[in-house]
Amino acid sequence: MRANDAFQRVNERGWKRGLRNLLRSEMGGWWKTSAWRVQALSWTAIINIPVATLIWGPYSEGTPSGITLYAILASIFPTIAVIIILQDAIIGEKESGTAAWVMSKPASHTAFIVAKLIAHSFGVFVTMTLLPGIVAYIQISLASGAWLSLLNFFMGIVVIWLYQFFFLTLTLMLGVLYDQRGAVAGPAFALAFGSQMLLLVLPVLNFVLPWRLAIGTGTDSLSVVESVILGTPPFSWLPVISVASFAALFIAVAIRKFHQQEL
Repeated sequence: MRANDAFQRVNERGWKRGLRNLLRSEMGGWWKTSAWRVQALSWTAIINIPVATLIWGPYSEGTPSGITLYAILASIFPTIAVIIILQDAIIGEKESGTAAWVMSKPASHTAFIVAKLIAHSFGVFVTMTLLPGIVAYIQISLASGAWLSLLNFFMGIVVIWLYQFFFLTLTLMLGVLYDQRGAVAGPAFALAFGSQMLLLVLPVLNFVLPWRLAIGTGTDSLSVVESVILGTPPFSWLPVISVASFAALFIAVAIRKFHQQEL
């Protein structure tokens, strides 16, 4: 089969030109192999085994502690995979020449970025956030002796995904701006795991960066995820608004800069 035969005739116009074909290709990278099952099983185990140990072990600390540990593990650890996966989403295709080849076809630059954004966001949500979250909901509810609010827990899962989405869009943008993997992954990892130091210097960043979505102060304030799951008012909704706004900004910059590049 010739390479051109792998694509169907493009009927979209404007920024959506080629989006359907590009999205089908990107989705195939997630769902046409066993990779998604490996991701789902791995993250379900990584997140839920420590939670099970805490809430079912001989020194069980109860449901609130289980929710706290779940919020931390489900947010912080999958971010590592998100950054690693997304650092190659653009750079890998630049290096292989695939990006230039695709752009020589009737496909818009915007569709190229949007297809990657949709496919990776959906893949991350299902395999790293939703499925591990369902298992966590079941085991934490069973340990507490009563079913937690399904709606509240699902909204907590959405907040966790927003945390991951921040780093997904940040890494995607950096992949457009730079051609070296270190320049892409380095800042993303630094922000993901150095935020706590920044918060100590500038406490106002508690309301700006994604850290407090998942991590409480440990003394007098729960994380946003914990508050949402428990049905209590969070310390502030500003981190949710800020993180969502930054993600939108990262997407806009990625699309704009990709339009300006010669591939």
